[in-house]
Amino acid sequence: MSFVLGIDTSSVELGMGLTNGQQPVVGVSRYIRNSHAEHISRTVLFLLESCAIKPSDISHAAIAVGPGSFTGLRIGISFLKGFCFGTGIRVLPVSSLESMATSWQCLDRPIISAFDARNGEVFWARFEPHGETVKRRTDDCLSSLDIMKSAIQEGDTVLIDTLGYVKSSVFQNFSGRPRVYAVERHPLQRGLACARAGMRALDEPNAWVNAEAILPRYLSATTMEKRLAARA
Repeated sequence: MSFVLGIDTSSVELGMGLTNGQQPVVGVSRYIRNSHAEHISRTVLFLLESCAIKPSDISHAAIAVGPGSFTGLRIGISFLKGFCFGTGIRVLPVSSLESMATSWQCLDRPIISAFDARNGEVFWARFEPHGETVKRRTDDCLSSLDIMKSAIQEGDTVLIDTLGYVKSSVFQNFSGRPRVYAVERHPLQRGLACARAGMRALDEPNAWVNAEAILPRYLSATTMEKRLAARA
């Protein structure tokens, strides 16, 4: 029996999941800020021990590669590269916005996933229900909040995530609006959503890559990159 490991460290949630190639087995989420590096290895160990399996039983892994938290993404991807080193485990890169949409329990209407990207901008993408999962309708975008708001249609579900930014104000004018859900108050199982994405892609060999080829998709430049560009 082959198992698929799922990891999502794109936000405050440290999300882990495991499927047996046919169905979900276990999912774990931790919501302790700035603790991914401290807890990621022991969380994977817990998943393996709870299923009485060894690391060698993992045949595939799926990981959220962005957009999202710069530090969180680096921690998750670095861990997975070490975990897969010398094993031949194939890896599926998953959009962080898609893993958030997929992990929403009520897949009965279109979903817009959005992260606070700072400086009045947002990462976002639109998805529509497709059986037990979602189907992408837009690419992952970095834009102003107004552009994202113009894409919202009546009846859409909007999932918003501040990525742990305590001073975030970009989503404040969504307060009281129907079908807008802040993930801080509606916890998700994003790691398990990644594992399920891997489960569905097992028959798509071209979707998988070697672990060393995985890179984060930031969409936006870092503060240092912006400063260097301004100096140039």
